[in-house]
Amino acid sequence: MAGSRMRAAFGGLAAAALIGLALPASAQVVTNPTALTQFGNDLLDDGIFLRGHYVGEFAANPSGGLSQSARYAGQVDVGVDFDMGKIANLGNSALHITFSQRHGQNLAATDIGNSVSVQEVYGGGQTYRLTELSWDQAILDDHVEYLVGRIDLPSDFAASSFYCNFQSNSTCGNSSLFGQDNQLNYFPVGVWGGRITVKPTRQLYAQFGAYESDPSQGNRNHHGFDFETDTANGYILPVELGYQTTFASDAYPRHYKVGAFYENAPYSDPFFDINHNSAALTGLPHQQHADRTSVYALFDQMIWKPEAGAQRGLYVFGGVTAGTDSSQLADYFLQAGLLYKGPSPEREEDTIGLLATDLHWGSHTMDFLRDSRVAAGGIATTQNPNEIMMEVNYGAQITPWLRVVPNLQYIVNPDNLPEPRLKSNIPDTFVVGLKFAIGLPELFGLPTKNYNH
Repeated sequence: MAGSRMRAAFGGLAAAALIGLALPASAQVVTNPTALTQFGNDLLDDGIFLRGHYVGEFAANPSGGLSQSARYAGQVDVGVDFDMGKIANLGNSALHITFSQRHGQNLAATDIGNSVSVQEVYGGGQTYRLTELSWDQAILDDHVEYLVGRIDLPSDFAASSFYCNFQSNSTCGNSSLFGQDNQLNYFPVGVWGGRITVKPTRQLYAQFGAYESDPSQGNRNHHGFDFETDTANGYILPVELGYQTTFASDAYPRHYKVGAFYENAPYSDPFFDINHNSAALTGLPHQQHADRTSVYALFDQMIWKPEAGAQRGLYVFGGVTAGTDSSQLADYFLQAGLLYKGPSPEREEDTIGLLATDLHWGSHTMDFLRDSRVAAGGIATTQNPNEIMMEVNYGAQITPWLRVVPNLQYIVNPDNLPEPRLKSNIPDTFVVGLKFAIGLPELFGLPTKNYNH
């Protein structure tokens, strides 16, 4: 039943995209980070653009957690964007294809006992997969854009270019509350979905989407090539309204956005079993719910620059995300951070980052952890529901294609959800991290194109 509803929703979005093919649209900006090779120039002439990265993240906890250890996780992603306007005269449109492979281990779950990772590239089954296969169409002079196909919702909603300056998964990608209170499939896991973005002005936008809910797609044995909807258990409907500026129109650029996710898929109550008793004590299956909503308000803004006209300076970002029901795992999530871009004229691409987040667990979650401890023979002590994660880092742009980000992280009140039957609280944890990213088009002199309309 859920599969048929999803096919109808996505069919409507696809039809809307195809209607737009005959309408004019303005061209996107081509980004050539380094001098193109002859092969790169040939691709540019043909309307073929490349994307690709290798991201590696090392993390060690010299103190705190369940045990002291060091882990490494990595991700390679390679994508191709076909400019269908140039290739087939189909207006401002593109076909996107992305493959990815993840590998390595998760320090947070394995050695700290925390559900929120300190290595944001861990997840998605640690395997290879088709991550994206989508059609992108801009019409009406870029006032309307459609994206439909195999995609992931969090890349387009509640997102910010500031977040992945950090290695902590509490922020990089999206608010960590969404990973607790929604069955979202994050990059690199794609599902059937689509969104429509409407921009009445260059500063204002509204976007709406429809995506299937299918947690099984993130399993290790799923590689993104099964296009059936038989395993979908519902759908997710996001909406976002925003105001944004750039240096072209604002000396201090900013982004403000508010939004919500509605999800109709079933989910488990953190505490109650099917008889409305403590599931941790009875061992019975958890009570099932359906229909849940999360809301958010996010911002980022430049607040200081060393001289007029400079694009380097100090930025502030933050926001709040909240669940709307006591049966959801987390009540709310707060985040705040500072990013100094270009600490000196000679290092304009470097950054200094500071981040602090507070994930507040719901009462049902805390009751479950308490009773799990009792069932294991421990004492029913009260844990602190505020899980605070912090990071300070320096991002060094060593070459146009290599970025290195050493970082220090600290976790106050690790949640121990991966190990709910522990008899005592997990000690606060200090983490030493190192993130590096290699840009493949920049390394090999290949053309790239910005498709963020």
